[in-house]
Amino acid sequence: MFYLRVYDNYHYGDESEAYNHGQYATYAEAVAGAKAIVDEFMEWNWRENMRPNQLAALFGIYGEDPVIFPNEPGNSGRFSASDYATEAAEKACKKLQKGPYTPENYAPLMHDYSKPSGTGDA
Repeated sequence: MFYLRVYDNYHYGDESEAYNHGQYATYAEAVAGAKAIVDEFMEWNWRENMRPNQLAALFGIYGEDPVIFPNEPGNSGRFSASDYATEAAEKACKKLQKGPYTPENYAPLMHDYSKPSGTGDA
């Protein structure tokens, strides 16, 4: 058995903001549950013309970070919501963007958090 514990990136390190999100019979089912949490964030927070890296950056600041724990020690793999967020953001932007998915469609609507501050990109 595996269970998901979901942490809040906005309140990083605050255990009182974390919650349990179900038990799963297999590691694969737990990964699917964790990915669903990340995918839901991406779809709710996507905006027209948003770049995937902007969406992934928002997840890093405000997203929920699911962590998979086995009920007993063993070989269970390692799921990283942070790593998956990049893939999920790309997938959400392709799915939700109207028109062709090209870099020209993505206007700088907000600060690009993937770049260091002070670069003049706003």
